[in-house]
Amino acid sequence: MKTQARLLVVTDVAGVGRCSALVVLPVLALSGDSIALLPTAYFSTHTGGFGPVHRLDMTQDMQGTIAHWQRLGLQFDAVYLSYVANARQLQIIQDALPTLLRKDGTLYVDPVMGDHGRPYAFCGQDLVSAFAQLCKQADVIFPNRTEAALLLGLPLTDGVEPAPPDIRSLRALGAKHVVLSGVARGDELGVMAVSAHQAPYSSFRKRFAGSYPGTGDLLAASLIAALRKGNTLQAACEAALDFLQAALENTARYQSEPRFGLAFEEALPGLNDVLS
Repeated sequence: MKTQARLLVVTDVAGVGRCSALVVLPVLALSGDSIALLPTAYFSTHTGGFGPVHRLDMTQDMQGTIAHWQRLGLQFDAVYLSYVANARQLQIIQDALPTLLRKDGTLYVDPVMGDHGRPYAFCGQDLVSAFAQLCKQADVIFPNRTEAALLLGLPLTDGVEPAPPDIRSLRALGAKHVVLSGVARGDELGVMAVSAHQAPYSSFRKRFAGSYPGTGDLLAASLIAALRKGNTLQAACEAALDFLQAALENTARYQSEPRFGLAFEEALPGLNDVLS
């Protein structure tokens, strides 16, 4: 009898604005895995475009939840780590991984630290160092260009996206596979990817005007769903970029405000068809 795999998602929850858990959970459900959630923070909305937000740091709740799971002997076949509110939370996850992630399990890390050439307000050197340490044991990491520069200790200019680094330098951090997002080519935008013993690979799609929260979350989640279905890294990149393209087209059709994120919902059946 086949056993359904378990995938733990570690990220924040924003009540309004399609990003983090609100977009990651429905996309990852297409992997066929049983999805669990460990929230790191709660926000009334995401932090871009809605003014001052109500927020709740869930560090203490994380500790209580993990302790309960450990008493139950719960283990997961994969862990996807994204937003953490502080370096302490990252250390909590690092300490818990030996008991929560089964011995041959898969670790996906999206090192949420910054964008557009600037670190987020909560991102200090302690968080950068902690993410760099976690990347050493990750199977796949998903940095954007700003996060790649932070991981590599490269200089940043506020408001200016840094040039993509040599992606092999990101592989040298220790992860088995790297997907670098936000890579530009003319009027196109896409990803660069590299795996051990394989040449770097890149793929691009039409660039749409505007900046949408949650785009990186959707990219990582759809890539993970495709990988969990047994696709190669290259095939997973293609599936994820096609999914984002469809979501961007839907968003343009609805003339949705960028601050509400991408209208990805009607693109889910197409992604599911590709993954089936």
